[in-house]
This record gives sequence, structure tokens and C-alpha cells, in this order.
Amino acid sequence: MIRGASLLRIAAAIGAMAALVGAAAPQGLTRAEIPSPPGENHGAAIAQLKSGALLACWYSGAHEEDHSVRILCSRGDAAGASWSAPWTAVAPGDQAVGAAAPNKSLGNVTLTVARGGRVWMIHGVIQSRPLPIVGETCRNWACGRIDARASDDEGRTWSRASRLVDLEGALPRAEPKPTAGAYLVPFYEETAQRSAVALVSLADGDAKVRAVWPLDGAKLIQPALVEQNDGRFRAFFRDQQRQGVYTAQFDPRTGAWSDLTQTSLPNPGAPVDAFSDGEGRFVVIYNPSNAVRDVLALARSTDGIHFTLGCDLSAPGDTPAAYPSIIRGRDGDWRAVFSADGKGRISFVRFDNVWLAKCFGENG
Repeated sequence: MIRGASLLRIAAAIGAMAALVGAAAPQGLTRAEIPSPPGENHGAAIAQLKSGALLACWYSGAHEEDHSVRILCSRGDAAGASWSAPWTAVAPGDQAVGAAAPNKSLGNVTLTVARGGRVWMIHGVIQSRPLPIVGETCRNWACGRIDARASDDEGRTWSRASRLVDLEGALPRAEPKPTAGAYLVPFYEETAQRSAVALVSLADGDAKVRAVWPLDGAKLIQPALVEQNDGRFRAFFRDQQRQGVYTAQFDPRTGAWSDLTQTSLPNPGAPVDAFSDGEGRFVVIYNPSNAVRDVLALARSTDGIHFTLGCDLSAPGDTPAAYPSIIRGRDGDWRAVFSADGKGRISFVRFDNVWLAKCFGENG
């Protein structure tokens, strides 16, 4: 039997999808909804597979931090116009190799495809630490940990997880970035409210941390990285104080961080994602408010600090919209997923250079 709340959520999702179908999409922009079950669907990632198809994975359950949470994946065509029914990639109660107990819950997902086509999933975990009489002592992200697992069949099946980052409260958020034969994995510590970058090798079916470089002295989390032409990466951060998006530069050759700078963008205590437009400019996907997550929009900058505002990326039926993850496909178009309808479902959007130029008032 479908309960009333579930029925309302399904009806709302159908209405939102109908609104998207009924509205004519601008040239160069494609929208789709990724099938997801009732409940909370959040923390999604996207990757383009060796075959050209798309893979999206996210965590789903009755509510965030619940024992029911699992990681789901869905497969889309290269354009992202159609998506498969989701399947369970990581079930509730998963236990990594060497872990003392099964997980209490699961969290944010990131994906990356290695050169040979192997898909890596790096995701958050809430560890379980039960005590006699007291019961479970880990109830939230303060007991976070980061696990890693691989797939050799484009995400259909996954290896058993290995523990990747065991720092207390550690959680991933944005896409790992390749560098010098390894990967930079941006992450944060929920307990310390601190961002960091880990240098991770992904070889021979094993994920290993080779170095960790924390950004000390600032309560900023969920870093997203964009590679610069000089070999450094510019990071953009979520601000828990809701003052604005902050940025710093990171050099993987030395492990050094630059000084932090507040950008001209607001931030309602929500993550951003960012990319280069191919012309040397940074583009950030963000919530244009210090108070609410109603809309996801684009802003562009030549220096990573002072931004020109563009257009909305989310559609009216997506509100509230948050937690964007974006990649650039092999055809040059960008593909993004984000949480829509207040974590009720996962939305997909694809856009090209023509649409991006018009978003910023250019003729394209």
C-alpha cells in the first residue's frame, strides 16, 4: 500500500516531469529526470563510461543518516535523454574490508573513470559503534569515513569496499581530479569542519592514500577543484557561516595552499561545483542566496574571485535544488546532476557551448 505522503511525493514528481516535458528547452540544453524511489535521494555523482554511456550514482533512503540508506546507480545514454531504472550498488549494512562493524549509513558519492575503463566509486560512510545497553553511538556525519570500491563492468557490479580515509568525520563531495599518475580527492572533516585534499593512487584494483594536505585555520567544507593552466588547482568551498563562497589555490607539486579569499558569490551553507569553460574562465554552479537553496545558477570569473552572474541551471520544478556535480563529456558538452525537490529526486541537465555563451549574454 502506498502511504499518503509517498503518494503526494510521487504526484509532485510526475507533475514536475510533466512541466519539464511541456516547456520548450532552450537551444543547446537538455533536461531529464533520473528514476528514483520515494524517500530522500541526494549526494549524486555522474561519470561518462568508456562505452560513452553515462552513469549516475547517489544515496537513497527513508531519510539522511538512516539505516535504510543504500547507494543506487542508473545508466543513461550518452546524451542523458533516457535513464534506466536504478539498481542497488551498495546495500544497507555494507562492511568494508577490515572495518570493525557494518556501516550505520551511507553518504555522498563521487565517481571517476580510470584510463583503462575501470570505474571508481569513492563515497561517504557513517560508521557504526554500538555499546551495550546504550546502543548505537554514531548517529550523524561526525562518525564519517571515506570508502572506495571499483567496477570492471561499467557500474553493474562493484568490488567490496576498502577504507580510504579514516580521519574522524571524513566525507567526500566533488569529483576526483587526475594528476601525475594519481588522483586528487577533495574531502572534508565534519567534526573539525576542515577541508583537505588527498593524493590517492588507483591502481591494480586498490585505492591507497599517498598524502593528505589539510587547509587549516578556516571552517570551510566540501571543496570542489578546477585545474588551472599553471598546474595548480583552484578550490571553491561551502561556507557554514553563510557569508559567501570562498576560494583558494592548491599546488599538488608542493602540497601548499594559498591564502583564502571570499568571492563575490553568496552561499546558504550549501556545496558548489565548478569547471573551466575552456577559455580560461571559472564557472561555478551555486545557490544565489545566503539563506535558501531554491535555485541553482551559474556565475563566471577570470580570476576565481570576482564573478559575472549568468542564468539559472535548475528548472522551476526542481525547487529546492542543491548539491550539483558536473563533468565535461568527450563531445565537449557538460553534463550535471543535482538534488531536486528538496532531496526528493535527482535531476540531470546537459548543455553545450552555445547555451553557455547565451547564459552569459553572449551571441554564441
